[in-house]
Amino acid sequence: MSRVEAPRMKGSGNDGYGTLDRNLARAAGREARRHRSSRVRVRRDVGKKGGPPSGAGGLAATVALLLVVAGLYIVGGVPLQLFLGEPGLLLAQLTFLLLPPLVFVWWARLDPVWTLSLRWPSGGQLGGGILVLLGGTQLAWILAWAQSLVMPVPAEYLEAMASLLQADSLGRYLWLLVLAAVVPALAEEVLFRGVVLSGFRSALPTLWAVVGAGLVFGLFHLSPQTAFRFLPTAWLGMLLAWVVVVSGSLPLAILLHFLNNAAILTIVAIPATREQMTDIEGEPSLLLLPVGLLLLGWGLWILHANRGPRVPEEAG
Repeated sequence: MSRVEAPRMKGSGNDGYGTLDRNLARAAGREARRHRSSRVRVRRDVGKKGGPPSGAGGLAATVALLLVVAGLYIVGGVPLQLFLGEPGLLLAQLTFLLLPPLVFVWWARLDPVWTLSLRWPSGGQLGGGILVLLGGTQLAWILAWAQSLVMPVPAEYLEAMASLLQADSLGRYLWLLVLAAVVPALAEEVLFRGVVLSGFRSALPTLWAVVGAGLVFGLFHLSPQTAFRFLPTAWLGMLLAWVVVVSGSLPLAILLHFLNNAAILTIVAIPATREQMTDIEGEPSLLLLPVGLLLLGWGLWILHANRGPRVPEEAG
């Protein structure tokens, strides 16, 4: 009986079984590569090197970061303040508000320039941002007054805060400036208008990302004694988020946040203005609304006329 030979492939010195083996090896290699890529898909969803967080993975990671920060601040930050007082508050802000988002940027291999909008503002952006702050704070006062109609402002809390922020010397004033203006501006902007805003923008339309970042900012300032601050705080958080979106500059938001807190601290430090600020029965002037809207609109117009670079998700 004659031997049946296996068919040979044209142009090949190997038989068909050899070719089949090579095809199987290639298929196995492709499957192995797909398996390896699936192991890093989560990190790739969080963010791509050279850009901010991206996709649903970026949004989920951002929410997880917020939960971690809230838990750390409750477990570690509150005891620090109780045992160490004002130095404990400073340490809590640096450790549990500023450090976690920086670690997150490093862990997720995000580009800090894009994720944190690390770009110096132009002169036009600086002027527009200051006008937005001036107009926005006046509207925030109106929001605070409107909220007080349904949620009474605790007079004891305002008096306690005014007493705490009194500065009877230049050294005391400078310390309070660092504690209540410099450090909060840096830590809160890196977290809320840096990582959180970038994460929200990765999966939400820009407007909803701005609103969401502002609401989260307001929620983080809530406590049984400070619930009356939710609306004005969330409103200012939205304004600062929009400033970052339009200007592409987180340092601008840090500066505006500092100016806002420093102005409040200065007002409280002056006896005459301190009494006016703690007057919870007074109604805001009717001029605040038109003047605030005018300044806000003017500032937004200047910002849009000097718009900064868009993040990669928007650039397409």
